[in-house]
Amino acid sequence: MKNNKGYRNSEGTESVSQAAKLAVIAGAITTLGDALATIAAGFALEDELKENESKNNDMGKLQKQIDDLNYEMKQLKKMFR
Repeated sequence: MKNNKGYRNSEGTESVSQAAKLAVIAGAITTLGDALATIAAGFALEDELKENESKNNDMGKLQKQIDDLNYEMKQLKKMFR
C-alpha cells in the first residue's frame, strides 16, 4: 500500500509542477500582450498629437488670413472716406 501512496504523491507532484510551468508561461504571454497593448496605445497617442498639431497649424493659417482680410477692409474704408 505504501507503494501506491508513494506513486500517487509522485503523480500529484508532477501534476503540480506542470500546472506551475503552465502558469509561468501564461504569465509571460500575458505580460507580452500587455507590453504590446502599451506600445500600441503610445503609437495612437503620438498619431493623435500629430493630428492636433496639424489642426492647430491650419487654425493659425486661417487666423492669419482673417487678420489680413480685416486689415485690407480697414484700408479700403480709409480710402473711401
